[in-house]
Amino acid sequence: MSDVRLQLSDVSKTFPGQQALSRVNLEVRAGEVHALVGENGSGKSTLIKVLSGFHRPDPGSRIEVDGVGLDPGNPAGSLAAGLRFVHQDLGLVDELGAAENIGLTAGFEGKLGRVAWRAHRERVRRLMERVGIEVDIDKQVGRLAPVERSAVAIARALDDTHGVPRVLILDEPTAALPPAEVDRLMQVLADLRERGVSIIYVSHRLGEVLGVADRLTVLRDGHSLGTLATDGMDEAALAELIVGRPVSEIGRREHLHPISPTAQPILIVNDLATDLLRKVDLSLREGEVLGVAGIAGSGREDLAPALAGAHPATMRLTVAGASSKSGMSVRQARGCGIALVLPNSHPAAAVREQTVAENIGLSRPSAVARRGWISRRRERDVAREWIERLDVAPRDPDRDYGLLSGGNKQKVALARGLIGAPKVLVLQDPTSGVDVGARQSIYQLVRDLAATGTPSVVCSADLDDLVGMTDRVLVLVDGVVVEELEGDAVTEAGLLAAMARRRSVPDPAPAQMGDQR
Repeated sequence: MSDVRLQLSDVSKTFPGQQALSRVNLEVRAGEVHALVGENGSGKSTLIKVLSGFHRPDPGSRIEVDGVGLDPGNPAGSLAAGLRFVHQDLGLVDELGAAENIGLTAGFEGKLGRVAWRAHRERVRRLMERVGIEVDIDKQVGRLAPVERSAVAIARALDDTHGVPRVLILDEPTAALPPAEVDRLMQVLADLRERGVSIIYVSHRLGEVLGVADRLTVLRDGHSLGTLATDGMDEAALAELIVGRPVSEIGRREHLHPISPTAQPILIVNDLATDLLRKVDLSLREGEVLGVAGIAGSGREDLAPALAGAHPATMRLTVAGASSKSGMSVRQARGCGIALVLPNSHPAAAVREQTVAENIGLSRPSAVARRGWISRRRERDVAREWIERLDVAPRDPDRDYGLLSGGNKQKVALARGLIGAPKVLVLQDPTSGVDVGARQSIYQLVRDLAATGTPSVVCSADLDDLVGMTDRVLVLVDGVVVEELEGDAVTEAGLLAAMARRRSVPDPAPAQMGDQR
């Protein structure tokens, strides 16, 4: 009997004016972790949607699971064939527990419309045991650690109510996970592989791909370039294979602009406090990119939105010599010269149903208005300026934002932050879900902006971001800064060591947050 679990032969998908996939071939073996890699726009998402039944491929495409042909374009058929999906957006209901979340898709134990909760919880516990991460199944999933949320989504996918799971497709499963939790998830995948589950692993994190996958298939411009063993391959070679040209090594620091010894502080923050942060002090100098590191729950997640008025906080803040009181709104923060840039996956990063021009103009209507009315011509002209400046592709202001690749979505998010000529940019996870080529482009953009007058604070769970673009990094543990790394001390090893430290100082007295939440 063949050990081929999933076979794709000559799979193509054509949209009006675009061929997204062209005769793609892919073979996944039983009990294998098979990585699918490629730049944004290479066809990975389209291929996943074909496998899920969301898209029907072109005639002549063939998909087989354990030698049996799959009727493409039929979600129920994909489910019955044993294809299971865990997307980057996990699709969990934060207000419900794991038991309810799994029941919503897999069904509840019981008869005649009544839920047999004891039997259902026991079934959910068995699923969680199979995944290998202990979770309080009645705790709201919105209050779980990121890796626990991922475990719930994987457990849901492995439920056999609708047939035996044969292939688990994971799309950017570690995008929101800090390093320690990535390691836990890798162990989960290793255990599943040992039990014979085939895994398709989609990720832009090349080190993870080489660490977890047995083989990989590269997509470029909708074509499969072939399947290779990961053994003996390094990140530089894989990056060059993905983009088709030499790529600077991820995390190189020699391109950083030196900070002048006479550089003055542009941003000074004292006693910043939120639910997670405990009276944090920081400063940002002219020409500098300041990084903020920390595991989930360290306060890193709060810092960027708090600085920009998007999260309840107390602090004393000075921007370019002008002081402001705590409790700012987003509008007030923008008025002070602070602009927040969210990851393109965040719901508030942009309006997906609008065009590039509409999204950029929406951030600062006065820049695209004439006599109090939005001028569509002016809106397009302004968008073209930013498209050119940030090298957004395609160079079409009328392009729907939702149709852009992840890297180009992030550039539009940057344009939304920059259109008001802010004094300080605050970026949160700026390369989440962004491919290796676009990642390097964003690094260079942020560094160039700092050198030409717009310094940045970068809060990221991705250590490559911090090593690759920052001059100095503050490391948070339990809401306080435990270490500051600068220059050549900013390394992945140094950051991991600092993030693993335990605080040896007592907690500062918590600030009174009132009813701001």
